[in-house]
Amino acid sequence: MKHTFFYLLLLATLISACSPSQKVTSYWVNKEAIPKEPFKTIYILAITQNENMQPAVENELADVLVSRGHKVVLNSQIYPPSFSAVKQLTKEQLVEIITKTGSEAVLTLAVLDTKTETTYNQGSSYAPMSYGYYGSYYGYYNHYYPVVYSPGYYSTNKTYYIETNFFDIKTDQLLWSIQSQAYNPDNFDNMFKEYTRTILAKLREEGLIEK
Repeated sequence: MKHTFFYLLLLATLISACSPSQKVTSYWVNKEAIPKEPFKTIYILAITQNENMQPAVENELADVLVSRGHKVVLNSQIYPPSFSAVKQLTKEQLVEIITKTGSEAVLTLAVLDTKTETTYNQGSSYAPMSYGYYGSYYGYYNHYYPVVYSPGYYSTNKTYYIETNFFDIKTDQLLWSIQSQAYNPDNFDNMFKEYTRTILAKLREEGLIEK
């Protein structure tokens, strides 16, 4: 599957083990509802505001799963990105369609929110000198040149909030959920791959997918 990360400007994610800029904010497991046998075929569904991003996100999740021997079905392979299952299908119809693909569970990933903050970073601070200390125009120039030519600047920081859920199709129950945030991601490709690997590690630990 192709790694089309041109549109992945929303996905930096989220696991504290990846880097200091990423962290898990919430983690939940429905221990009582986890079946005895792990799920073998997983339906992947990404929910994004950017329609072009959806196939890229689903492909990246699928790549890691498939590389570890898991079977997957992508929502973007069945429906175009512009298709809205909620608006065009009933719950029963959607479940029937997903079940016919042979999928036993649904893995969803959604960008819940983004927060952008602009801050001003102060340049060199003004430090007054006594008149006698200048000594000459050279002393004055030497003292204030760095101040004048080190102005402040504005920087923009972004935080992304992402939630990933794992549902049992047969029982229609949420089995596992993780909410995370990423602060100023600088390499979406590597970060998202690491996030996906961490998700799979957690799912294996809970017995939801094969080890």
